[in-house]
Amino acid sequence: MGCGRIARAMVCGLIAAGWPPTAIRGVSQTGAGAEELAREYGITACSSLQDAVGDADVVLLAVHPHNTAEVLADIAPLMTGEQVLVSLVASWQTGAVAGALLDVPCVRAVPNVAVAVNSGLTAVCQGPTAGPEQLRTAYAVFEPLGRVLTVDESLMESMSAVSGAGPALVARFAEALRSSAEVQGFSAEMASELAAYAVHSTGSLMLKGGLAPDEVVGLVASPGGMTEAALHVLAERGLGDAVHSAVDAAVTLSLGRLRGGPDTA
Repeated sequence: MGCGRIARAMVCGLIAAGWPPTAIRGVSQTGAGAEELAREYGITACSSLQDAVGDADVVLLAVHPHNTAEVLADIAPLMTGEQVLVSLVASWQTGAVAGALLDVPCVRAVPNVAVAVNSGLTAVCQGPTAGPEQLRTAYAVFEPLGRVLTVDESLMESMSAVSGAGPALVARFAEALRSSAEVQGFSAEMASELAAYAVHSTGSLMLKGGLAPDEVVGLVASPGGMTEAALHVLAERGLGDAVHSAVDAAVTLSLGRLRGGPDTA
């Protein structure tokens, strides 16, 4: 339910991973989003919530936070305790979702857009009405899309800021690196490739090579060398402080909109 950017990314990744398009149904507020995904990927576009939710094993809730209460009220009578609802809705904790759905098990998930290319990271947590079986069901959905982690719900807003927003933060650095490469005389195409491989190779050294960020720096930088000169400028300009402030801003905004937390109604 909901066919925006993250739903599109998941559809793309699941089909690339071998899921048959006929196993995926979509429904959107105006119908246009679901129909677009149907044309592009061959999924089934549903004209009603009943058709979409009906006999589905897993219902993925990917609507705007402002529309969530209304959608939950609409689907509550259509779902049973045999189904699993996986909520991707920002700032809606499982307690708020489960409260609207009564006996329907709810799992919360925070994927990032790299699920579109099966290289994403998704954090999941089970709600008060869900158990290990429902968590395994969520893993079965997200594991084809990349790495899956179980995270305490108290960390999910922070997970959204670090992992969910992370690709955008890294992309901003990559854009600055690309722009710098162009200034140095590289073509736009080559500059983009240089920046992309800088990000990709660093991630590979950390994930496949098991290196910490400081260890990667140590592999590249030598005393008095050009890399050290560049790193000195980043430190002088406050790169670390800027990133910390960016993540804090994202978390603060998300916590301010929280629904279903211990201190919210």
